[in-house]
Amino acid sequence: MLKIRDIQENDREEFFQMAKEFYGGPACDHDVPVEHFEATLQECIRSKDYSRLLMLEDESGVVGYFLLAITWSNEAGGMVVWLEELFFNSNSRGKGYGTQVFAWVEKEYPCAKRFRLEATYSNEKAISLYERLGYKELHYYQMIKERP
Repeated sequence: MLKIRDIQENDREEFFQMAKEFYGGPACDHDVPVEHFEATLQECIRSKDYSRLLMLEDESGVVGYFLLAITWSNEAGGMVVWLEELFFNSNSRGKGYGTQVFAWVEKEYPCAKRFRLEATYSNEKAISLYERLGYKELHYYQMIKERP
């Protein structure tokens, strides 16, 4: 059974290692500076108002992490929970843990009007899971503007 808990300061090294692997794999098409991991850790320890970082554990210890961003959407008519990052160590994949995480987040945020995520097209295994869980492709052209 998977245990889901909020990150703590002493999880830093495990989180950083997993985040580096996440950004080096098929889930993302670019690298992210380590400074961003530190900023995320500190914000999620400071407050759970709009971002939450969760550690995923089984009987062997930490097996992954889950990053959420919480916002309001006029389009959705309420709270939207962005499922920003879901990562499992390679030896913990294929055990049904992803399905458990998605069930947990829907139970944890019963007032959410929408759950939203994004995936690179090359991350076919993740997309397959998301579709099995009822997620549908949005036909929006997403754009960003980075600030220095």
